[in-house]
Amino acid sequence: MILISGYRHDLIVIMAVTLVVSSVVYGLMHLLLSRWEPRRRHDADASRGWELPSPARWVGESEAWIVFVLPCLNEGRVIAASLERLIALDHGRIRILVVDDGSDDDTADIVRGYSDPRVHLLQRTLPQARQGKGEALNAAIAHIPGNILPSDVDPFNVIVCVVDADGRLEPNVLEEVLPCFAAETLGAVQIGVRISNRAQNLLARMQDIEFVLYTHVFQRGRRHLGSVGLGGNGQFVRLAALRTLGPAPWTRSLTEDLDLGVRLMLRGWTTEFRSATAVHQQGLTDLRRWLRQRTRWFQGHLQSWPLIPWVLRDLTGTRRADLLYHLTSPFLLLVGSFLLLAFGSWIFGLGVALVTGTLAPSWWWLSAYIIAFGLALAFGVRYWRIERRGDIGAVGAVALLHVFVLYATLWYIAGWRAVARSLTGRQGWAKTERHAEPDPQVTARAA
Repeated sequence: MILISGYRHDLIVIMAVTLVVSSVVYGLMHLLLSRWEPRRRHDADASRGWELPSPARWVGESEAWIVFVLPCLNEGRVIAASLERLIALDHGRIRILVVDDGSDDDTADIVRGYSDPRVHLLQRTLPQARQGKGEALNAAIAHIPGNILPSDVDPFNVIVCVVDADGRLEPNVLEEVLPCFAAETLGAVQIGVRISNRAQNLLARMQDIEFVLYTHVFQRGRRHLGSVGLGGNGQFVRLAALRTLGPAPWTRSLTEDLDLGVRLMLRGWTTEFRSATAVHQQGLTDLRRWLRQRTRWFQGHLQSWPLIPWVLRDLTGTRRADLLYHLTSPFLLLVGSFLLLAFGSWIFGLGVALVTGTLAPSWWWLSAYIIAFGLALAFGVRYWRIERRGDIGAVGAVALLHVFVLYATLWYIAGWRAVARSLTGRQGWAKTERHAEPDPQVTARAA
């Protein structure tokens, strides 16, 4: 208990109410912002004073070089389909670099089997290989000049796109992304993410909802704040921007994408998000693999905390505020796990009262329902508007978002597992296994 203006208040209740209210307000703010296009593009923070390239150097979408980088470790099941889709993109200056990071399967042999001169293979072997996705991407960036592209190509006009081996870029992706790079300070563009096998089971559908809400609500909202983040799949980065971070722009963080996006902003570059196109990737279909992946993501988020002092020092305004909230969100989630326990205890008490016949209706039930499910249902309308051409109707979307609230609580388990791994110094991870999927383009080519 604490004393405020002569009255005693429960500190735990105050913290709980503050956390709930801040989360709801934050979500509603991004939901509202996501409905409109920003009136102006956020420029780099003037306080940094970084000398960024002149827009006069931009040669235009048709003359820019696009280098797709696919970091691979045992991706023989999906790499052929990915290459077929990238080769089919309509652009005259495409190059595809597959980084084989010490695979044990036939990944490298499949890539070598392509006679298309646009397809290149960089094969890494132990002990240099298998040092993490960031190190594989750093090797790719070092390999591009003089091997993939002429050494005298202006890096301001080279766009590097990181695509996972199972990634399926939509055909309009270059039309949507490339015009953005005419902006002087733009360093990177992130596109939306969808789960390609979302109809396979309920867990895959939950992941699709998760990605749609993150990209179409929070990423679109962050366009107004100047704090768009980067993802590990479907990120387009200007090579000149990467070089401002040194010879190894990606770190060994378990979430190297989050780390890269923040450090680009610290260097004075802006980031953008395009929701009119997306990359489709495989979702995990069993809970054990999902929990392992999300624990890794959470632990990587914890590894980004050393960036907080730099965000406070070098960024200003809404960008600084939103990134601070985003980087500290793991702490808020861990605190929220205790609120879940309290909520569970209350539900258990209602169950006991129902069994013993002492249950009395209360308006608190309605308020508790609104707190738990209200914001999620508002998000569900957004998901339904995006997915209504598929197999999800309005009623189905509402039902799924009720399940999604329960699904989101699994993050509490992943969060505490990540804390335990961090405290015990465990940093290594087994790669997420892919599953082969039929692809019409590959079937047609084989025929």
